[in-house]
Amino acid sequence: MTPDEAVRLCAALAQCEMALVRRDAVAPALLAQAARHAEGLPPGPLVAAAARLARGPLPEGAGDDAAVAARKAAQALCRAALQEAEAALLGAAR
Repeated sequence: MTPDEAVRLCAALAQCEMALVRRDAVAPALLAQAARHAEGLPPGPLVAAAARLARGPLPEGAGDDAAVAARKAAQALCRAALQEAEAALLGAAR
């Protein structure tokens, strides 16, 4: 991952994480955009999984608890991808 790719991905993932925390309706769209940025990069699978969770759909009969759990899991995947991108960026600074 180049430093430019890492910076772009860090910025996109930070936006995604904040949207998930605020429960913004745009979170799935932001995650889909971040997943496109992350394609072919090491954190790509994490971002893609977060995007899939954020856009649902939840199984039929799933209640609010399932929606909260899906959002929290997407947030954790987003944070893990962000940390991976930051580590690549810090490694490039050596």
